[in-house]
Amino acid sequence: INDILDVSKIEAGKMEGYSENFEVEQLVQGVLSTLSGLIHKNRNTLHLEIAPDVTRMMTDKIKLRQILMNLLSNASKFTEDGEITLQIERRHNEMGNWLIFRVRDTGIGIKQERLKHLFDSFPQADQSTPRRYGGTGLGLTITYQFCQMLGGHVEVESEYGVGSSFTV
Repeated sequence: INDILDVSKIEAGKMEGYSENFEVEQLVQGVLSTLSGLIHKNRNTLHLEIAPDVTRMMTDKIKLRQILMNLLSNASKFTEDGEITLQIERRHNEMGNWLIFRVRDTGIGIKQERLKHLFDSFPQADQSTPRRYGGTGLGLTITYQFCQMLGGHVEVESEYGVGSSFTV
């Protein structure tokens, strides 16, 4: 229900952002603590790689937390006896100073024909996906829209049967 409400607020232009300055690692550790059971349920190993120059950031902490929860939750659900990696690095370019969050997994991957609709509402791979893996089909939609609200974007690379990588 919360996912549907979030999508409705976003589409109606009623979702607001609140930037604050916070410790990145503290936020990430909270997310990982929340998802620990799900990560280990499928006998996955988690790797956390935070670059030394990643300390604090200024953005909407709640939305970033939801983005990471969605991506890591999906990686956990669609990976069994595999590895999930969260990498965080700082990148400077002509557009500013950015933090890059990358969630990689060795899970089932995504078929190429599904990638173009991946961020649409309710885009599950096929009818068996919600039965086998659960979920509403809104997590990636919300992730995509939150990334845009925060001035960023999300990209995906995937190979069916090998795994996926989501970069925010």
